[in-house]
Amino acid sequence: MNIGIMGSGKVGKALGAWAAKCEFNVAFTSRTDATAVAAARAAGHGAKAVDAAGLVQESDLILLTLPYGEIADALAPLQNHLIGKVLVDVSNPITEDHRSLTIGHTTSGAEEIASRFPMARVVKAFNAVFAEVYASQKPRIDGRLISVFYAADDAAAKGSVRDLIARLGFDPINAGPLQNARYLEPLSLLNIHLGRVLGFGTRIGFSLLRE
Repeated sequence: MNIGIMGSGKVGKALGAWAAKCEFNVAFTSRTDATAVAAARAAGHGAKAVDAAGLVQESDLILLTLPYGEIADALAPLQNHLIGKVLVDVSNPITEDHRSLTIGHTTSGAEEIASRFPMARVVKAFNAVFAEVYASQKPRIDGRLISVFYAADDAAAKGSVRDLIARLGFDPINAGPLQNARYLEPLSLLNIHLGRVLGFGTRIGFSLLRE
């Protein structure tokens, strides 16, 4: 499977490096060529840097790890290449102080992306885990698997994202239709508040226990 990482910040670099280690074909793109090249070099395992159009054309899954407010502008010039593509929204529409959502409750960032780019298939996933967890490449804490929730309306797209989550070693949890991103995006705020405000740190995660 070809994985494209759009955005080479902390989350993008960490997820891309882990996917490359798990033998996915990984490509990075970023605002500057040098940043993408550095991310690919750090990832190793055959990861490469490409331009945005090349990344979209070559990738089976495109992980949107840019800040939410930059995604629409980044994708707008690529619309002709997005037909049928799976866009994995890793972002969260949060304020600069990370204290609240800029949109939510009656819609979500993922739904807004799907509305803006209806030719693509949008999946919400990977948004409620700290970059430090991805960088550690350890999907367990205290022996328990971290759950990664994913939501989408397209069954095939959900299946592909589920496979990626499982290959990384996480516990994949089907959170229902894309509309349920309205619940997953606030979950990221709880994660941030627990980790950075209440002092639990960034090596934390949610785990859904069930019989």
